[in-house]
Amino acid sequence: MLPLSHRPLSQFRTAIHGAFGRSWQSVLISLILLSGIATLLLGCLDVAVRHSMQQMTRRSLRVRLQSSIDSMQHWQNQRLVEALAVATQPDVQRTAVAILNRQQPQVSSPVAEEEATDVESLVASMAMHPIDDQCVCWALLNIDGRVLHSDLGSLDSVNLPLPTDAFEKIIQRKPSVTRPFRCPVALTRSGRLSQAKAPVIAVLVPITEEARVLGSLAWLVDPHDEFRQVMPTVNEDTACSTYAFDRQAVMLSPSRHQPELRRIGLIGEEPSSTSILSVQLRDPGADLTRGGRITDKVSDWPLTEMADQATRGATGENVSGYRDFRGIQVIGAWRWLPEQALGVATEMEVADVYAPLRWLRWTLWVAIGLWVATTAGLIGSVMLTPWLTKRLGPKLESRQLGRYQLNQRIGHGAMGTVYSGSHELLRRQVAIKVLEGDKWTSTTASRFAREVQLTAQLRHPNTIAIYDYGRSDEGTFYYVMEFLHGITLQELIDDYGRQPADRVIAILLQICGSLSEAHHHGIVHRDIKPSNVFLTAQAGIYDMVKVLDFGLVKEISRETTELTQTDSITGTPMYMSPESVRDASSADARSDLYSVGAVGYALLTGLPMYDSGPSVDICLKQLNEAPLRPSERTGADLPEDLQNVLMSCLRKDAAERPMSMADLADTLRHCRDHDHWSNADAMRWWQNVFDGPTLTKPIEPVLPS
Repeated sequence: MLPLSHRPLSQFRTAIHGAFGRSWQSVLISLILLSGIATLLLGCLDVAVRHSMQQMTRRSLRVRLQSSIDSMQHWQNQRLVEALAVATQPDVQRTAVAILNRQQPQVSSPVAEEEATDVESLVASMAMHPIDDQCVCWALLNIDGRVLHSDLGSLDSVNLPLPTDAFEKIIQRKPSVTRPFRCPVALTRSGRLSQAKAPVIAVLVPITEEARVLGSLAWLVDPHDEFRQVMPTVNEDTACSTYAFDRQAVMLSPSRHQPELRRIGLIGEEPSSTSILSVQLRDPGADLTRGGRITDKVSDWPLTEMADQATRGATGENVSGYRDFRGIQVIGAWRWLPEQALGVATEMEVADVYAPLRWLRWTLWVAIGLWVATTAGLIGSVMLTPWLTKRLGPKLESRQLGRYQLNQRIGHGAMGTVYSGSHELLRRQVAIKVLEGDKWTSTTASRFAREVQLTAQLRHPNTIAIYDYGRSDEGTFYYVMEFLHGITLQELIDDYGRQPADRVIAILLQICGSLSEAHHHGIVHRDIKPSNVFLTAQAGIYDMVKVLDFGLVKEISRETTELTQTDSITGTPMYMSPESVRDASSADARSDLYSVGAVGYALLTGLPMYDSGPSVDICLKQLNEAPLRPSERTGADLPEDLQNVLMSCLRKDAAERPMSMADLADTLRHCRDHDHWSNADAMRWWQNVFDGPTLTKPIEPVLPS
């Protein structure tokens, strides 16, 4: 806290003494101090109790979520085992293959008679091998999902609208349990499935002959009964709700709030109406349970916080509170299951979970309010107003550096502050990095000048462009660079998880191009990491890479001892090469190769090479511990050739890494997935997956700082 001037302090004492006298002054100051201490203690108690309850709630949510997922997967595996046992019966297999081979309509002929015989044989065989009492009916489907024969006549010749990934698994000869979809015809005479468009689940087993996939056997199941069995938390007598949803945030399981959903208009008023395939997990912005029925368009609402993260493949939890699809504050845990292409979430209402904290929080707010009002009323006008005017007044003035107007601060770091700005004549939006006065020393000024001078030598389209450099009349150093719209690779990993191999290769090739030019000019970056690589779009080229922050660059041809020693304490341990950890002055182009490999590793896995921890632990791992292969780190099936390239960059011995950035780029081009990620693919990602503002509007960038 800054010291108070003698004059305001004297004014404060005079005001108190004149109003209350000396005894009242002592009493009032004592009351302020005591109430402040009591408020602080009460606040600490509130924080401690809330933290303890949040930890217990977090564990409870995780257990409930995992239990539901395990139950669902167990149910799916059980159904698949039963279906495979029937589908692989010799008589079932033989007759199904024969029917599928004659699926084209035939005029009355011996072939048609044989088909009728096969159909009767299949019906008889299926009747001998029922898989489950919950199964509504079975059907034989061709490769396009059209029903050829079924034990339910109304299904014959109907095209079942199976999910797209279900067809893909049939082609891949994988049995599967589909997500719920709407059956075009009624399946029962009464109950939930007695109307067309009722939700059903299909258990599918491909029917093959040698190398050909002919079609599949399907068993249709009522999802209401099944989900209530596999997700035991979905019932009317618990405050906890667990449900499944698809990539479009559409609910796939029944909700315990269905009567309430009918009342507020999220589903139809008919008793048979259901939340399955009808409710979207969107935030209405207000509590619908207290505000009547819905009047505006649900599709215009944003996704709930849970749905927004989960549908992008994230696993997470929130024990602080967010609005659910009814607008009620809930806490929850969620996980996306890529194999099933669905997410599962467990939620509990905040009012139920944190009810014991309500009175404690109200007491705390009353105490805070009384203390703040008393303190602010006594000293605010006497002491704080002049002080704040003096301290903040000059900062409200706009800043001008040369021909450039500085606007909002958008970045801050050890080497300066970055502002958005514009040229007073060109009106072009730019980013301006300023070496502020409190950071100015002869060393920082030399480093600042070296950064801009070396970066300005580079012309590669994947290197951030420098427009101008100067020093104001007041002695402030600054330089001007292009203003970028988009996200850093670190934000890409944090928000969207691991990336496909073809996209990783496309990004790494652009980084190699930028650094190859830098190395050709004798410049080593030394701080390549996901937050220093920007992803944007320019002139219709999507996924355009920009390498940022050459603040730690080193000239290979000449080195100054002073600058090297300053740099030796900088860098990011998770992406530093072993030789850079040992001695920053020994870093060369091969150190950048190591960092590029580490960036590629993070993109491919969605994780850094090592678990996070103290910097010294990471440095020790960089020196002594080889990272796991990406497939071992994630448990996913990843391209071996790309893994080999990344692991070659991450060799502890610099001599065993690729010879140069050009050599690394050439190796990447020989990977199987090279050239699979096109500009059209990138454009679709930015338009359909990226959840930030469109690139035609200003996006707050993360610039080098």
